[in-house]
Amino acid sequence: MQKNNLQEWKDNISYGQRWIVETVFSCIKRMFGREYVTAIRFENIIREMVLKASLYNWFQTITIK
Repeated sequence: MQKNNLQEWKDNISYGQRWIVETVFSCIKRMFGREYVTAIRFENIIREMVLKASLYNWFQTITIK
């Protein structure tokens, strides 16, 4: 399938989406100045990451308007 229809293959396996995710991770790291989480317990690690992602999304909506 990859040789026959390259664009269809890319669409089916979401090829080229990783750079978008890596860009967002980089932006979050620059925004919060850390590449690690400070929490120790697993539940708190999840909360910290959700909070950082939510703040990043909120800041994006503020700056885009």
